[in-house]
Amino acid sequence: MFNLVIILLSTINSEPKDSNNYKIAKFLIENIRNLEDFSISELAKTCYVSNSSVSRFCREIGLNDFNSLKTQIAKIPLEYQHAHHKFDFKSFDEQSLSKSYTLSVIDNLNMLYSTELDKQIKELVIDIYQYKHVAAFGYMHSQNVALNMQYDLQTSEKMIFTRIKFADQIDYISHSHEDTLIIIFSDAGTYFNRVFSRTIPFKNNKSKPKIVMITSADNLNIPYVDKYICYKRRKDYSSHQCRQFKKL
Repeated sequence: MFNLVIILLSTINSEPKDSNNYKIAKFLIENIRNLEDFSISELAKTCYVSNSSVSRFCREIGLNDFNSLKTQIAKIPLEYQHAHHKFDFKSFDEQSLSKSYTLSVIDNLNMLYSTELDKQIKELVIDIYQYKHVAAFGYMHSQNVALNMQYDLQTSEKMIFTRIKFADQIDYISHSHEDTLIIIFSDAGTYFNRVFSRTIPFKNNKSKPKIVMITSADNLNIPYVDKYICYKRRKDYSSHQCRQFKKL
């Protein structure tokens, strides 16, 4: 699944303010509901860039061309409708927001712990220590976990690599080898479907990096993922892994 809004926000957060990509992404995100009839020339003129800059922008965010961008824009109303209740959670009480949210988080933390998860985390710690190169990536909220992990491990004198921009994540993963450990935070297990929606990340599986995916999804079977660290949660707003898993 290609999430245009997430890609645009990532571009805004990782590109210089005076870059063409920043200008285009910022205009798109601010006018996302009113762009279905825009032509490539109109978008270029509004953003003070050339048509070729718009075409290059589309390719750099993972689309084939401007028509592909228009297709994704047309899907936005449905995506927003689907996400309308994302902030609801069990035992929600409008009269006591902090109490209902706190109790919900506690409930999720109780679900999160298991002896098997404890064992898997210890095995991951050993891998992090032993591998020469370690990287961590995620999508949107999940990328925040990767950034937190980078900071926390640096204070323990272990440097890991991460990037906010998806093009940079794709480049790093695609060019990594067997001396690299890559940790993927993906609550729904859809990271590779999103980041590598039309490509295969590794041409040679024998020399590929070791990939560990941390997820709440069950029964995943991605050929190039070596290990899954699975956790349980209620699957509501208060239980997202960026709020839960990093507490471990």
